[in-house]
Amino acid sequence: MSQENVELVRRANEAFNRGDIEEVLTYYAEDAEFEDLMNAPDLPRVVRGIQGVRQVLMTWVQTFDEFRAEIAEYIDLEHHVVCVTDYYGKSRDGLTIQLRTGDLVEIRDGKFVRVTISYESSEEALAAGGLSG
Repeated sequence: MSQENVELVRRANEAFNRGDIEEVLTYYAEDAEFEDLMNAPDLPRVVRGIQGVRQVLMTWVQTFDEFRAEIAEYIDLEHHVVCVTDYYGKSRDGLTIQLRTGDLVEIRDGKFVRVTISYESSEEALAAGGLSG
């Protein structure tokens, strides 16, 4: 299997962990859809377009003093990449989060067209995408 899409996801995640949201957005198609299955109450579950994705990512950066996503495993499935992701965060008021999720990234023509995060496992992400590992 080609590692090209895995490398796209890896580079976008590195930019995210550096706090470079504008670079992260360069990996998204203009009409991309982003869904967070465990969205915060003040954010929509699904956003569309670069501005919507920017809104979600900027809210995370502004809410947390520290926030990062460490990808423990990449599963390359042609037009999809499933990630086993460990999220870590520490909010400005001292609240900390740590969770492992399965995330699903659909890629077309070198751009993320649909990203769904916070499946309970990589298996759930695979099933949601109608994929198998």
